[in-house]
Amino acid sequence: TMQEHNYTQVAQEYYRQRHSTPGWQSLVQVLFSGILASADDEDGRRFLTLMGNNLARQHQLPASSTLGELEDNINHILSRFDWGVVKLEATQQQLALVHIAWPVSPQGQDDELWRIALISLFEGLYAEWLLSQGGQPYVPLRWQESTPEGAFVFRYQNGL
Repeated sequence: TMQEHNYTQVAQEYYRQRHSTPGWQSLVQVLFSGILASADDEDGRRFLTLMGNNLARQHQLPASSTLGELEDNINHILSRFDWGVVKLEATQQQLALVHIAWPVSPQGQDDELWRIALISLFEGLYAEWLLSQGGQPYVPLRWQESTPEGAFVFRYQNGL
């Protein structure tokens, strides 16, 4: 079960301590809309996922021997980017990555293109990082839903 109230707290705490840099966010927003508007929808998302893969290769995770260590290592890199916080929740069958307090679009919370672009980018980032930790290339990492407070939930299904 997702601890909803807990996520809201984490997000509020995170945003309180951060100052966004609107210039960068405006630039990225323009790039995101350009990519998603000019390419076929699916192509644009694939391109952003690929960029996420590349970013993960540029900012490699140290080997993590536990889930807690993996979470810390990911959050360490996310904090350098000012990109929010991730919580990992594992069951026997799958790993859920709950991404809280992702960077908000300069247009505000309900910028749909921005969310689609970020989700695609994060899918690539997380997929590549998990692969580097010994994950299987055929195991899909996918965005599944957003929680009522807006955290992105990605699922990584364990091999059969």
